[in-house]
Amino acid sequence: MNQLETNTKNKAFLGTGVIAAIASSLCCIGPVIAFLGGISGAASAFSWIEPARIYLMGASALALGLAFWQAYKPIKSDDCGCEIKEKPSFFQSKGFLWGITFFSITMFSFPYYSSIFYGNSIDKNIEISSANLTKGSLYIDGMTCAGCEKHVVLSLMQGNGVSQAEADYENGIASVTFDKSKISIEELGNAVTIETGYAVVKHEIQTSK
Repeated sequence: MNQLETNTKNKAFLGTGVIAAIASSLCCIGPVIAFLGGISGAASAFSWIEPARIYLMGASALALGLAFWQAYKPIKSDDCGCEIKEKPSFFQSKGFLWGITFFSITMFSFPYYSSIFYGNSIDKNIEISSANLTKGSLYIDGMTCAGCEKHVVLSLMQGNGVSQAEADYENGIASVTFDKSKISIEELGNAVTIETGYAVVKHEIQTSK
């Protein structure tokens, strides 16, 4: 195989690795972009990718592994036994390969740190009557990571009369404490759908025993 064919294959491996790495985290990159861009309802656009995430990560790892093999395999010698050396361009260098690998790892781990992009501050100066405080649960379809949880919590906390909210993407449930005289569980469910795009498939009031 000549140098041109080797370089072409290496580019193909790198391209496949990067594309698969980015695609594997689109389910969490999408909500962040939607939140930062103020695009209500667009957060769940890539949630359908989540089931294929592990396969995309595997494809990326395989492609990058082949790229490393191409970069570090023994150099062939010509007829006189001399090594054939050709200075690679930056995009064919080992440094670029390591940079692409670091970028891919960053994409793989994005779901674990994506929540930092949502911030923490909710500026609320609304009086809430403790006598009217009610706890409710929202069953949500579409959350795939900690970033999704944070987006749902922020959309709930913006509601008039909400004092506390938390979400669990693994179980697909958000819990919210609110003043029922100011807002209803139905309105909170609609707010989540409008702000995040995730489907609220069920909601209920937690009755005290």
